Amino acid sequence: MLDFRALESECDNLQYWSIIRHGTRYPSKKAIRLINNDAEVLKDRIINSPDTKLCPKDIELLRDWSIEVDESQAKDLHREGEEELIYMGERLFSRFPELFHQHSDYDHQNYLFRSTNTQRTVETFKSLALGLFSRPIAKKVKLEEPITPHDPLIRFYKLCSKWITSVKKNDTAKHEYFKFAESQYVTQVRENISTLLGFDEVITHEELEAIYLTCNFDQAWKPRQASPWCALFSDDGLEVMEYLEDLEYYWVDGPGHSVSYQPACLLIRDVYNNFLNVTKGGREEKGIFYFTHSGTILKFLAFLQTHTDAEHLTSDNFPAMSDRKWRTSKIGPFAANISFLLQKCGELGHLVCLYVNEKLTAIPKCGDGCCPWETFVSIYMDHITSCDFEEFCGSDDGSRQSETAVPDDRF
Repeated sequence: MLDFRALESECDNLQYWSIIRHGTRYPSKKAIRLINNDAEVLKDRIINSPDTKLCPKDIELLRDWSIEVDESQAKDLHREGEEELIYMGERLFSRFPELFHQHSDYDHQNYLFRSTNTQRTVETFKSLALGLFSRPIAKKVKLEEPITPHDPLIRFYKLCSKWITSVKKNDTAKHEYFKFAESQYVTQVRENISTLLGFDEVITHEELEAIYLTCNFDQAWKPRQASPWCALFSDDGLEVMEYLEDLEYYWVDGPGHSVSYQPACLLIRDVYNNFLNVTKGGREEKGIFYFTHSGTILKFLAFLQTHTDAEHLTSDNFPAMSDRKWRTSKIGPFAANISFLLQKCGELGHLVCLYVNEKLTAIPKCGDGCCPWETFVSIYMDHITSCDFEEFCGSDDGSRQSETAVPDDRF
């Protein structure tokens, strides 16, 4: 077992490879309508309910609550997302100053920046560059021309016909999610909120969804103050709603179906190819940054098995999964990131370190800390050599165009 901290002073950082989800964004058009319409109607019902059990302070906070969001902003990067990535860039520079020089002699050949063809990922790139380099240099940083309609490396699943038809557009594949949505756990959350608000009738599942959605985005946009919508949930209620959400992502983007994560071998192959050139003394970028979406992050985590539980998440094992690793609020939030660092550490040779959301994470089958290059290669070589996208996904038979209209997230 390698003591990373003891070795850190003896190591030279050679290359940093990172794939990053866009920062906090505005919701979809559908979700904006829910917030602007359904949530506003619910707000009036709540503050005018004569039998409410909400405390006066929460009622007052809800009364004063307002939000300005227009459908034209749908899925664009929010100003909070800009700040997230600026701070991330500053942290990366502080941690790896030898890789990210903030001097006037910036050389674009030392870095690769690539994003999907969306406003939120392009703006995420700009914000990270602003934090990673000084402001004058950030203006010089080049972003590769986005590949349209979908990037085959950093948004590969949009081109995966088999995944689109058998998982994304197949409700049967999400059976556990739908079953849990109708379970007594979710029904109890609806009943508890209705009682708290003093409503005669139990709120519908759609109304529950509007409340949870508004809570999520309101809290994401104003993280330093509690959202009055989140106050409508008990701690247990939030656990139920989080599990419901985790079930959906588990069976669509996670370990639930192999076709979801098998094509993520493309990403580990990219890591390997870049690092291999460096270990052989070839000239390579010091930093490689890809800007993408939750679908890529979650599929790559499922492929790496860093957050795979001993048993599947199902509608029936909620109580047993309270300590689950697959908790998307932790592993796949806005600005989630997966990074690999290649080091040269004296007589130990080259090491590979994995960071998930900027935290050093053990590479499965390689113990704690960083992994010797030879071991890293032996772990993933079979995946790299057998990484056949066509075999996993089938031929592109027109699903590419239809998938354009299918979002990564429902909201």
